[in-house]
Amino acid sequence: MLVVFGLMALFVLLTREMTLLDSHSFLRQRYAQIPWLMLAHGVPGALAIFLGVFQFSSRLRQRYLQLHRVMGRIYVGSVAISAPVSVAVAMALPLPTLFMASVIQAVGWVTTTATALYCVRTGKIQQHREWMMRSYPFAAVFVVVRAILPIPAIERMGVFGIATVVWSVIATACFLPSFVIAWQALAASRRAEKVRTAA
Repeated sequence: MLVVFGLMALFVLLTREMTLLDSHSFLRQRYAQIPWLMLAHGVPGALAIFLGVFQFSSRLRQRYLQLHRVMGRIYVGSVAISAPVSVAVAMALPLPTLFMASVIQAVGWVTTTATALYCVRTGKIQQHREWMMRSYPFAAVFVVVRAILPIPAIERMGVFGIATVVWSVIATACFLPSFVIAWQALAASRRAEKVRTAA
């Protein structure tokens, strides 16, 4: 799963984000009126996407706990900056149909991250992991949406296609983690039951 996401992120970086280096590109022109907002949103957002992947590594947590904590603090700080600024960016860009999508994504990202932070601060490590599993998909929305939009059939749909993809991916980010967490718990209980039966 992480390999697929990594490939998607690389695709988005090479085909879309790299065009920001060209002063005549569509993206550069689109963001020309709000460069500081885009930096305040984009840099911490990219940092959160990059660091968040490593937070799920059991090997990193076990061998380098202090590094895990430092990266976690940077992730939380990045969310605290990037998510609220994304709402300001949505207000400034000419796609009013996506304003509420940005608000819901930002609120979901901040809420799940804050809950994960509360859990780890109160010693609830399992719940902390579960809420981080709910937090990261809100960051991943950025990559997944931009990886889907270039599909020709969706591209031909125009603004309607963009709105459909954005809302669908945000909805998936909302419910899919809880589904995965529930299935993991169910699988663990079944394994425990088999062990008891065998004993």
